[in-house]
Amino acid sequence: MNKIKKNKYIWLDKSHRVISCDEKLKILNENILELENNFQNIFDDAVIMGCDEKDFKKKVVAIVNNLKFSFDK
Repeated sequence: MNKIKKNKYIWLDKSHRVISCDEKLKILNENILELENNFQNIFDDAVIMGCDEKDFKKKVVAIVNNLKFSFDK
């Protein structure tokens, strides 16, 4: 399993300021690592089943581009 690098990502808030809270950074980095691992497993499955790699990645980008905040404001 991948290890989280201390500063692998720089996380920005809505005002484009760097998030520095250790607890927030821990959660954000754990979540992104989980996402990376899930994407890798799903991608590997798709390629093993004969999917075109570029087509799969195109679909993933479309999903990400269509994400909307799901909680009421």
